[in-house]
Amino acid sequence: MSVAQHLKIKLSEYDRRIRTFIPNYEEMLNAAARVLELVDKKNPTLVDLGIGTGALSARCLAVKPEAVVHGIDSDADILAMAERRLAKISRQAHDFTMGNFTTVDLPKCEAVVASLALHHITTRAAKQKLYARCFAALRSGGVFLNADCCPALNAKLAQQDVQHWQAHLEQFYSAKQARGFFAAWAEEDTYFPLAHELEMLRAVGFKTEVVWRRAPLAVVVGIK
Repeated sequence: MSVAQHLKIKLSEYDRRIRTFIPNYEEMLNAAARVLELVDKKNPTLVDLGIGTGALSARCLAVKPEAVVHGIDSDADILAMAERRLAKISRQAHDFTMGNFTTVDLPKCEAVVASLALHHITTRAAKQKLYARCFAALRSGGVFLNADCCPALNAKLAQQDVQHWQAHLEQFYSAKQARGFFAAWAEEDTYFPLAHELEMLRAVGFKTEVVWRRAPLAVVVGIK
């Protein structure tokens, strides 16, 4: 299923509509991109897992203008949008691969980044396997960052997270539409608690940080 089909929107609407779906979207991506300041290399290789329209990579290029982006996405149409977007803001020759980021070979790099993509991995074993592959691809001192929904482990707090998210949706849609979005997303999306995300990253060797948190979203960082 394409991104547009999953979200039940036209692909041309994605960059506008994503802000109505995700609370604090701009703030989250900006916080994620600032993690690239930890990378000493002037022209790092950056792998973007599920690059989408290139929104996160574009912000990363604002921090590291000479970075070379290797974007991976299984949706050919949205991958083409990312390619056009990055071509407008960067003189570097970036690389784009159509495929599933859980199986595509990852090049050696200084950074692996993802935003609103890794929740498509449905099991903890599969996600930890991907994290191990990211750790292996990173050079010493490299960083992994994931901006995604990472709810609380406590059930009552997790429910508060959902209520906060629904309140955001209801600024743009009816309560019935908001419930419909949650039901549709639940067919494909799996949100692991923040505590579990940190455990998985540490298990494969990363030193972890949480650099931004506005429940239920977080930017989680792993440093090699």
